[in-house]
Amino acid sequence: MHMTDGGMMWLGLLMMVLGLLIFAGIILLAVWAVTRLTSSERSRSSVPASPAEDPLVILQRRYARGEIGRDDYERIRSDLERKA
Repeated sequence: MHMTDGGMMWLGLLMMVLGLLIFAGIILLAVWAVTRLTSSERSRSSVPASPAEDPLVILQRRYARGEIGRDDYERIRSDLERKA
């Protein structure tokens, strides 16, 4: 069998593409693992609110820490004030 028909070229190209896909998968898995670990550390470091704490105070703290934006803050505040 002669290798002049390009059959080996396609096999080499296929192997190269598969290698790149595997490498990209490993990189994506590493990025996912790092973001997962750092987000769980961040959630553990935040102090849970006590049940007796005023919801508006909790809301103000979340807004001050940057956990929620201005639109969310205003919407939640108006909901809480309507319920009170």
